[in-house]
Amino acid sequence: MEENKNKEVEQPKELSYEELKEVASQLQHQNEQMRNAIMKLDYTNTFKRLDYLFKVVENSIQFPDDFVSECVSEIVNTITIKEDTEDTSKES
Repeated sequence: MEENKNKEVEQPKELSYEELKEVASQLQHQNEQMRNAIMKLDYTNTFKRLDYLFKVVENSIQFPDDFVSECVSEIVNTITIKEDTEDTSKES
């Protein structure tokens, strides 16, 4: 008899259409917040990495020349503004 009660309790109640819309809206809002947090962390990581790359260049005597040139190349690639190739191909 107790097994029947547990089975009844385990079944979730069905949500109405309005409740489903509310849940979907809440999940969408949470997803947007998480996406923004990830983007913020990505920017923070990028700037931190740039700090370390500049430190390597500043102290280039202590590092192999190949490594320093890779760091300089990465700095240049990171801070260079890339043009949209679609915009330039449309103009041509």
